Amino acid sequence: MADSLDCITEEDFQLLAGATPGTVEAWRKRGKGPAWLRLGTRVLYPRKQVAKYLDGIVKERSNEAKGALL
Repeated sequence: MADSLDCITEEDFQLLAGATPGTVEAWRKRGKGPAWLRLGTRVLYPRKQVAKYLDGIVKERSNEAKGALL
């Protein structure tokens, strides 16, 4: 079902995030993490929303740190 809606399951998101079920639930309650939807008792994460969330948390090195590696 999740695939037909272009979503990933809550369990798949937990694996992707390396987070426990309790942590992912806490993120939802606090408004953290990607947008999600509930269908019946299932929580699904639209793939586009997961990608958007991941893009927003990407960390980039500063120029000073890049120069230190040379």
